Amino acid sequence: MSSRALWLRWSWRDLRARWAQVFALALVIALGTGTYAALLSTSAWRTESNDASFALLHVHDLRVALAPGSTVPEGSLLAVVRRLPHAAEVAGARERLIVPTQVAGPRGVLAPGELVGTGTGRGSAVDAVQVTAGRGTSSGVPAVVLDLAFARQNGLPASGLLRVAGGKLVRYTGIGQSPEYFMGGGGGTAVFLSQKTFAVLFSALRAAQDLAGAPGRVNDLVLTLKPGTSRAVLRGELRTALAAMRAPVSTTVTTRDDIPSYRVLYEDVKGDEQLWRAIAVLVLAGAAFAALNLTTRIVEAQRREIGIGMALGVRPRLLALRPLLFAAQVALIGVAFGIGVGYLIGIPLAGVFQSLLPLPVWRTPFQAGTFAQAAVIGFVLPFAAAAWPVWRAVRVQPVEAIRVGHLAARGSGLAPVLRRLRLPGRGYHEIPLRNVLRTPRRSALTLLGVAAAIATLVTIIGMLDTFRATLGSASAELLRTAPARVTVSLDSYYPVTGPVTGAVRRLPAAGKVQAGLLVPGTVRAHGTSVGVAAEVLPPGGLWAPALSAGHLTGGLVLSAKAAADLGVSAGDLVTFRHPRAAAGGLVTVADPVRVAGIDPNPMRAFAYLTPATAAPLFGLAGMTNLLTVLPSAGHSTADIQRALLNVPHVASAQSVQAATDGLRSSLDQFTSILNVAAAVALLLVFLIAFNTAAIGTDERAREHATMMAFGLPIRAVLALITAESVLLGVLGTIIGLGAGYGLLAWLTATTISSVMPEIGVTALVSTGTVTAALLLGAGTVAVAPLLTLRRLRRTDVPATLRVAE
Repeated sequence: MSSRALWLRWSWRDLRARWAQVFALALVIALGTGTYAALLSTSAWRTESNDASFALLHVHDLRVALAPGSTVPEGSLLAVVRRLPHAAEVAGARERLIVPTQVAGPRGVLAPGELVGTGTGRGSAVDAVQVTAGRGTSSGVPAVVLDLAFARQNGLPASGLLRVAGGKLVRYTGIGQSPEYFMGGGGGTAVFLSQKTFAVLFSALRAAQDLAGAPGRVNDLVLTLKPGTSRAVLRGELRTALAAMRAPVSTTVTTRDDIPSYRVLYEDVKGDEQLWRAIAVLVLAGAAFAALNLTTRIVEAQRREIGIGMALGVRPRLLALRPLLFAAQVALIGVAFGIGVGYLIGIPLAGVFQSLLPLPVWRTPFQAGTFAQAAVIGFVLPFAAAAWPVWRAVRVQPVEAIRVGHLAARGSGLAPVLRRLRLPGRGYHEIPLRNVLRTPRRSALTLLGVAAAIATLVTIIGMLDTFRATLGSASAELLRTAPARVTVSLDSYYPVTGPVTGAVRRLPAAGKVQAGLLVPGTVRAHGTSVGVAAEVLPPGGLWAPALSAGHLTGGLVLSAKAAADLGVSAGDLVTFRHPRAAAGGLVTVADPVRVAGIDPNPMRAFAYLTPATAAPLFGLAGMTNLLTVLPSAGHSTADIQRALLNVPHVASAQSVQAATDGLRSSLDQFTSILNVAAAVALLLVFLIAFNTAAIGTDERAREHATMMAFGLPIRAVLALITAESVLLGVLGTIIGLGAGYGLLAWLTATTISSVMPEIGVTALVSTGTVTAALLLGAGTVAVAPLLTLRRLRRTDVPATLRVAE
């Protein structure tokens, strides 16, 4: 037999002798490599799907949006484009009318929303609407296409009747998508969280103008540019041309990077990739510690054989070959399993993402490069971990390696610390703690393996805790007083004592009605800009923010997140860019404003002023476009919303309670993605615990046989093994809790802040998560030793106690 075949046969014998531990360790490696490959494959899938979906529907390169409540004659914005110096570089242009609305429909649906009317400009379609169910046109009542995300979240059929603001009846003939609304909402502070509670209706421009009561008017323009054209140059030309229009108009020119759904979809891929890499590395680290643990014990079990080989003159590198072959075979088996595990994990992950992010195009090709990278890491990391004890073993003197029994002992680790400590109960009750202390290196490896898995679990669940706490903080602030109030948006600015507000006050369902203003703007300080929606609140009104610093009067109240991003505090000066009423329309101006106070709300867009501060800034004294309504006795918020459907010029009405409930409900959808990784982490803890218990049972077979010989029942021996495992599990869980919180804090400060800059989140691990981690960590490792019960029952006590020197 050749030497190569001899070594392979020898290492194969080692594999068979410990097949249970080898299988468990290979499965740990498979979980690490498979999880790594599957999670990182989703990043490539999402990037390819995003690119294809946005390209399919011709997402705009530039957008011109007029200030809310203002419009211009149809064709005037296209005329501006035609006069641009680089007009020839514009590939497509469309004028649109986008107005807020309220939607009541099948199955009790009642939600605020947006009506998007799209014209037919020159060139290719811009921000096209793809109908995925039903059809796009209909005769009779005005026809619209309902947003796919909203329809799915509310379980609506492919067609039906809707009632919109003004009490008008429309038929939605199909369900579809447009690039700006791939994640629902189309804007706001948390785009992807508004799919269930924000309805988007797409229609032809003429139909939207009729429904909005604005014939021949538009308030939006979208452009696509030819390849190679500078967006910055065209953006500057647009701003200059718009400022020179005869009729004053307040506009905002943005790029596709400013589309909330576009930014979140791409930034979320980068953020998720960081999270997936961190999770996969933790899982692989657990596999490496488990491999190191198993190989160390195998090498020590072969200590006498290695010593004899060295005494006979065998070169150390040949003696190292056998355990290294064993480690390589285990790693290869794990990697082979990992490819299958990754493929299987990828199937539910693809389904979850396709359900959560209903893009028009989904591409999920097999990522050979990602799987190859995972395979290399999955092989090298455990193999490198196994090489260390082998290198250590072949460097001892042969006489030391040949020694057995008490002569081989170099001490008892940390066990002597228990000599002066008397534990309650019988003497053998100290065995679990002594076993942990007398082999500190082995115990540390097990602790680190368990800690890596628990850290993964804590990071995953901690992200949910963090988001829930953030939304809870926002909800508590918004619902602190008058939680039943309804926010009513008007389609333009109207006198506070005019017929529009009078019609709302006369509704039987309406109790108290407070008139205010909601004006968009941009706050700038220290070179940083933050977009806000500034609400004018009268002192002593129905609701006011609970300030953490400063006062409501005397300036602009910013959220804590906005103040932190701008680097300002109460009393500082900022530049507030906002629309102001002028003869014939609205113009955009920039005014220095003092920060009057800080609102603890974590949502960055919320800002507040008093009428005294707002009057000279906006030039809209005595006008309103926002009403806050409390229901009268015996009526609910839904009663007010339905009654407001028939009031002219009421664009939308939204219950504050319903909005916060919708955010929380939508967040729960993300748990399905994280649950996959959490399940892997739990299985990893179990496998590491089983490996530790199985190896420990083999090593301490003589100790267990001795206890049985003295009459100790098998259940008592099993209880000692379980107690040792639980002790290691609890200590590993405590370490994992700290590591998991540290990783969560890092992800919160880097990834989440870049993906969702509109929300201020602080890393939080709830008491429930800590308790669950402790119970799961201790419980999982407590169950693992039960799998060694069969081996204990089959112990041949005389044969095990027999010693041959």
